[in-house]
Amino acid sequence: MARRPARTVTLDPALRYQRLLERLAAAEDARDDLLAFAQYMRPHPDDMEDVNRSLYVPARHHKAIANALQRVERGDIRRLIITVPPRHGKTELASKLFIPWFAGRHPEQSVIFGTYNETYAVDIGRAVRDAIQSPLFNQVFPDVRLKGDSAASDRLQLLQGGMLAFAGRGGTITGRGGHLLVCDDPIKDRKEADSQVIRNQLWDWLNSVFKTRMMTDEARLILIQTRWHADDAVGRTIDPTNDYYSRDEAKGWHILDLPALALDDDPLGRDPGEPLWPERFGKAFLTDMQRGDPRGFSALYQGRPTPPGGQFVQEQWLIPYQPHELPTELRIYCASDHAVSAEQDRDKTCLVPVGVDSEGTIWVLPDVWWRHATTDIVVDAMLAMIRKRKPLAWWAERGHISKSIGPFLRKRMLEEQVFGAVHELVPAADKQTRAQSIQGRMAMRKVRFPMFAPWWAEAKQQLLQFPNGQRDDFVDALAYIGLGLDTITTAVAPEPKREVKPMTLGAIRAQTAARDRARAARLGGF
Repeated sequence: MARRPARTVTLDPALRYQRLLERLAAAEDARDDLLAFAQYMRPHPDDMEDVNRSLYVPARHHKAIANALQRVERGDIRRLIITVPPRHGKTELASKLFIPWFAGRHPEQSVIFGTYNETYAVDIGRAVRDAIQSPLFNQVFPDVRLKGDSAASDRLQLLQGGMLAFAGRGGTITGRGGHLLVCDDPIKDRKEADSQVIRNQLWDWLNSVFKTRMMTDEARLILIQTRWHADDAVGRTIDPTNDYYSRDEAKGWHILDLPALALDDDPLGRDPGEPLWPERFGKAFLTDMQRGDPRGFSALYQGRPTPPGGQFVQEQWLIPYQPHELPTELRIYCASDHAVSAEQDRDKTCLVPVGVDSEGTIWVLPDVWWRHATTDIVVDAMLAMIRKRKPLAWWAERGHISKSIGPFLRKRMLEEQVFGAVHELVPAADKQTRAQSIQGRMAMRKVRFPMFAPWWAEAKQQLLQFPNGQRDDFVDALAYIGLGLDTITTAVAPEPKREVKPMTLGAIRAQTAARDRARAARLGGF
């Protein structure tokens, strides 16, 4: 569709003079106020000369964002995190408009902008360049110009010495440092967010490349994003349960968290459930979005990457028990998840003992062993659990035992004369499929958890965050309980025993087979 040309309005001299005075006043306001600048830079096409009309109509949350950004510009806030739902105007205000406004007020200072890839970074750079080159910008900041040879959209030079650089995640940022660093949407989509490799790469880039470009220790740093994952850059910065969390680092950040539907203690003073931008996205629309994709809505729109009640595992499935409720007659089994690879240097090893009662209900026993430890300590913990619980079977992922701790485990079993049947299971390709068996049992209210155990709070959090949480070692160990029990309940019934006459070849073969089975059980079954 062809763009409608701007309407030309013929004014009498008196009205023209009044409009001129209004424009001068509006330009002066725009120099000092970000929202006034945004409105000035987006004139209404029906009357380009009327500064009282603008395509940019700020909502309540835009005023909160602008106020926070202005505090950054003044130096009142050195580090700012803004989390906002998609399509709520964050990039328009915080990147395309704030960066040229900051450059106009501080043309001698430099700005570095980062985002998820080079292509999008260039798009933002082009928008900033076009803004600075526009006549409207010149009216607000008449002395601020780009150098004549500064035509590239990834690197802009100002006459006063400032530099504006735009880079994609993982790219290099050469040249001068930045007095203002803005990182907007460092994660592109769900696929990237679910990749721990990409999350780690982003974290390394932010810390080893992006932040190192700060001109001084008083440089301002802004992180703006829609939340995708509990272990994203925001989560690693402000979530005390995250392994990357640093209390000293976190206390330096100011957080502006704006969920689509208000929660308790809303920063805008909204009532719970009130929409953030009702003029664009009403409550009925948001509720429908929430119903269609609870996980996505909780992350993208509410800024809470894991729904409060869980998704793969629902909170009402986590049935607690007290010590006096634990049955005395239980069949005992154990399972373990071992941190054995280089990529799992932050994972813990988790040993989970359970008891199964006569009704098939699984009781997770309180003496779960769950910590960072070396192989010798893990093996001793396994032997201690076998000695105490005498499990009928121990299950683990294939390779975790035989290719890792197996030889040392056999040696220690022989030394301590503590033996257990350790069976390695072939896992499913993905963790969710692997955990479906235990998920089904929990959904049927057939799993009980010791709420009095000191590890329960962390385990509960992992269960409710799975599969979106940063850690899942407890869930993985529990999943092998479900898989192991499946191998028992689905096993083919044994053939009826045939009577073997003594002192025959068949009797000798039966005795040999029995000795082999007993020896395998003593040596761990692997």
